[in-house]
Amino acid sequence: MRKSLPTDLVPADIIDSEDDRYRSFLLTLAMIFNDLKGLVIINDSIKEAYRMPLKLEISEHVGEKEGIAVQMLKILFATLHEALEFLNQSDDVYKSKRFQLLLQRTSSENQLVWEMLVKIALHESTSDNRFDKYKEIQGFLVEARNNVGFHYQTHKRLIDGYRKFFIEGISNVVPEARKFAYWSIAREFSDSRYYYADASLQGYYINLFGDEKLAQERVEEIFGLLNLVVYSIHDVLKEYHSNIPNR
Repeated sequence: MRKSLPTDLVPADIIDSEDDRYRSFLLTLAMIFNDLKGLVIINDSIKEAYRMPLKLEISEHVGEKEGIAVQMLKILFATLHEALEFLNQSDDVYKSKRFQLLLQRTSSENQLVWEMLVKIALHESTSDNRFDKYKEIQGFLVEARNNVGFHYQTHKRLIDGYRKFFIEGISNVVPEARKFAYWSIAREFSDSRYYYADASLQGYYINLFGDEKLAQERVEEIFGLLNLVVYSIHDVLKEYHSNIPNR
């Protein structure tokens, strides 16, 4: 663990609006990094905390495990969307001479990733087809964020997801698991859960992405985009901190 004086990162008084915007941009990048890293750690911790279900098991344990897993996807999609939206609103800082000089101290590969991330965020075309799939993902992230990520108003999408799961069925869910809509109600809040709501979210994502195969592919691509965002921020912040005194 290293340390700097608080004023090494942010002066006590505003020097000028451009300097404050630059420092605010880097501070927000650090928060985005922490948010995304935290979600990854929580997701990994869930996998370790819950045992693997038995074959064809239908239980509170399985319902809680699968419910939290899809809940983590919901928060991840919404947070990733917000990170791209932040880049969209910070184009002036990205293009500033000060940030570009900082970026040039990172690897050429990282500079390319940053260029592509900003183009994705700004909905601009790119000649590098390696990043084409990520441009398409952004539209899905907007939908996921607006409908179930950070808003609850669009309940029509959720009830469509409910019907997808329970009425139409999903191939990786055994018929027995959708024969009933399950829930647990107990005296303690920690022992209660409405599993049918988690199932609705699963159905919603399949509807959103088009079908089950595409949903799986899109989730894998979104995790690929997550890695790009996290490591590109990490490389920039490493360079930024290399010039800040370690007290």
